Amino acid sequence: MHKLERNLIDNIIESEVKLGRIGTSLTLYYPGSSLAELLDCSEEELPVKLAEFPEKGTEYLGNIVIEQIDDSGERFSVRIPAEGLDRVYADFQPSDFTKGFVKEIRNPDNTLEDIAKLFHRYSPDVVINQINPDECAFSFCDDAVDAYVYHIEQNVFGLEYHRFTKESYRKMMNDMAEEREKR
Repeated sequence: MHKLERNLIDNIIESEVKLGRIGTSLTLYYPGSSLAELLDCSEEELPVKLAEFPEKGTEYLGNIVIEQIDDSGERFSVRIPAEGLDRVYADFQPSDFTKGFVKEIRNPDNTLEDIAKLFHRYSPDVVINQINPDECAFSFCDDAVDAYVYHIEQNVFGLEYHRFTKESYRKMMNDMAEEREKR
């Protein structure tokens, strides 16, 4: 399975756990750099790969539509039709980790320590990167458990998170470090 297709399926599954099944199309938004990573190409090659992907990359999801949504070429929308969602709902089940994570992240009383305990319930080999006292990144060493990095912030609203591929997260953190060094 193509990396972009796998990522789209994982996002559909996560959305189903968070919001329930929907009977319409679903639109996801990606930065160009993430799409280039998932399509194994440079950002310069991205327009060609994006044009090819709906035809070659994802017969399973149906007639997906990828559109650039800004003039800079930095943001894109990916619309998956309802029939593609129905196939995912029928053929893929959310992992126990995904279900547990969504449940725990929604609990307004939970802390970053509670999330660390959750990760350790699924594997002893967890990477925890403490950014500051209210912000951590969590991931599993074994991608078979879950292949993503969860960047979680604890604030007055509870816990908020963003999910990244490991490569995207590494790149983002390196870019931020380079920016700090320039100052």
